Amino acid sequence: MLPDLLDDDASYTLEKPTLLVVDDSKTMRRAIVRLLSQEMNVLEADDGDTAWELIRDEHAIQVVFADLMMPRMNGFMLLRQIRESIHERIKQLPVIIMTGHEDDENMCRQAMVLGATDFITKPFDSLQLRARAKAHIRSGDTQRKLQEASTALEQRSTIDPITGLANLNHFREHGEVLLSFALRHAANLSVLRITIDQFESIEAKHGRAVADRILGNIGKVISHCVRKEDTVAHIARAQFAVLMLDAGTQGASQIARRIHALMRKTSYRLGEVRFSMTASLGLVTPELLEHLRFDEVVKLAEGRVQKALALGGDCVVLDEKHPPATDKAMQRQALTLEQALVLLRAGDQEAVRPHLPRLLHSLLPLLELADQHYTLNLSASLATLAKPTAE
Repeated sequence: MLPDLLDDDASYTLEKPTLLVVDDSKTMRRAIVRLLSQEMNVLEADDGDTAWELIRDEHAIQVVFADLMMPRMNGFMLLRQIRESIHERIKQLPVIIMTGHEDDENMCRQAMVLGATDFITKPFDSLQLRARAKAHIRSGDTQRKLQEASTALEQRSTIDPITGLANLNHFREHGEVLLSFALRHAANLSVLRITIDQFESIEAKHGRAVADRILGNIGKVISHCVRKEDTVAHIARAQFAVLMLDAGTQGASQIARRIHALMRKTSYRLGEVRFSMTASLGLVTPELLEHLRFDEVVKLAEGRVQKALALGGDCVVLDEKHPPATDKAMQRQALTLEQALVLLRAGDQEAVRPHLPRLLHSLLPLLELADQHYTLNLSASLATLAKPTAE
């Protein structure tokens, strides 16, 4: 006789799917919570920074609804960070952009290029919101199951089929081995992260087959620039990484600059059309402490790539103590206020300082209004700022 498998008195609750809504409007967030909370677990974030922390830490999130215009990290930056994550769970998240009447067609087009899954226009009714949420949660479930199957197959191999380089699985495993070796033998380990600029646009324009060939060639360019003992890996669609054991800070920096320079010199031809690709690079050679983990080193390198992208791409961020290594034209490029704020939050005051006079001059009307409203007695200082800048 078989034993009873179920207790007749037991009750079982199916876990609700989890949705993240990102909007600086508390009213909008509360409205979505009210409409969806009976069927879904709704998490809230008032800006992209908070949202990114939740996405990174809360594995249960299945779909993201995000506004475009928010303080600190806006919707465009959050979308880019999601799509460029090396973690497939994050990279494949459905992201629905919530658009308002103030969002023009160009903004929506930019969001689409960055990888938006869908759009929904505010104000939206409850039926429309529930339908979109459920549809993309089902889509996300299907995508996740396919990804799990694909990952299981990939883990049997260490080779990326597109480029012939090491894949993400090998990058992680070999990186942990090299870090352990470096800790035991008082060596150093450098991790270089490389993101190909505007790759989504190239793929959208020329197709996946052409994009695959470009990735293969970029892998060869990177491999040509490194030492024989270094490991080059293709870790995501438009992302590469290099592991360098005992290259030293100076040696690793030279390799990073060499890759950046050769990328800019390499051109591609399709019929009569010629174009080139650039890259944003982030390099870290961390101080090796006893309990340092390899994923922490990778996160440092990822942060420096994000700083390079915030500067407009096509540059190398070597470390937090020095400004990005760029060509002269890139160094002359004016920072936007948003880019300046990103750099300041990252602690890089030196990169912002040369642009400070122009940035303050652009804020002059706002400062004048604040002086009048709050009686700050800034008239003398504002008169100085009103003079034309020499930049």
